[in-house]
Amino acid sequence: MTAFLFFDKLNVMKTEHGDKLTRCPKLGDEMTFSYCLRESGELPCTRIINCWRAVFDVEDELRRILTPDNWNRLTATQPKDKVLSLIELIEKAKAKK
Repeated sequence: MTAFLFFDKLNVMKTEHGDKLTRCPKLGDEMTFSYCLRESGELPCTRIINCWRAVFDVEDELRRILTPDNWNRLTATQPKDKVLSLIELIEKAKAKK
């Protein structure tokens, strides 16, 4: 996928909720909904439904902006445990150096 197509897909996922903030249990700080939509690359963060369901009808919003295939992939994916996520983030940071 070219960079243009990647960023074009991100534009499709813009929503009225993009600037809203909630605490991210994965990263330990506040994150915007728009960050959560792209956190995992092609799919939103696997925790997006649990983190945002108290703020607005996130499932309805995701069904509106995701393809049926991506919705199925997202809901079939289980969130990684926190330790594994931290190890992966550390490894990615080391690889960038």
